[in-house]
Amino acid sequence: MPKQKLAVVILAAGKGTRMKSDRAKVLHALASRPLLIHVLDTAVALDPQRVVVVVGHQAEEVKHACANRPIEFVEQTEQLGTGHAVLQAQTILEDFEGDVLILCGDMPLIQSSTLQTLLQKHRDTGAGCTLLSLKTKEKKDFGRVVRNPEGAVLRIVEVRDASEQEKTIDEYNSGVYCFDKGLLFKALASVDTSNAQGEYYLTDTVGILSQNGHEVVCHTTRDADEILGINSSEDLEKAEKIVKA
Repeated sequence: MPKQKLAVVILAAGKGTRMKSDRAKVLHALASRPLLIHVLDTAVALDPQRVVVVVGHQAEEVKHACANRPIEFVEQTEQLGTGHAVLQAQTILEDFEGDVLILCGDMPLIQSSTLQTLLQKHRDTGAGCTLLSLKTKEKKDFGRVVRNPEGAVLRIVEVRDASEQEKTIDEYNSGVYCFDKGLLFKALASVDTSNAQGEYYLTDTVGILSQNGHEVVCHTTRDADEILGINSSEDLEKAEKIVKA
């Protein structure tokens, strides 16, 4: 049986207002390298057929930082949410068939071994989507993974849209996903902006797939450091300490 093809889509369009800097968030340096380069190097270690970076804020500077790497770029000219960002890759991946791994350009500590395990689980289970979740008793401002009484994943609820009951869930969404390519873009076509932020949430695709009978599974980690997203200078300082430890 031929090896299933892999495309990686890295979301790197955000401004990063909380960084309190004019520089695009993914260009801030960790251990002397831009955050995005850490993620790119991790992605390339998976031997993907395609790597697509979604750029937006300071697009040309981000492209320049990635010069001489075998990657493709698409631009998100308006910041309309994570679902909208991924949708920008639909045309460039039109002729691609296989799995699509979605990563955040501001998550520099994610390990290729973790992603490889997630990818293998996705293929072994035949799931429509496999996501990386974090199980912890520590409170996080992340979306929650909502399951039915039998343990099947029903949907992801963003923290701003969560009920008080949903906020007690101790399984969090990391923002890392692997999808069947066809199912991903089919689900994205059904995503709307009826939520607290008025954005197209990528997370809504999980509920859409589940409702349509496609299995969604989780690869769960208990290592919160690995999925640390850099949203502020304090986050960057924390990541530097982790790298130096």
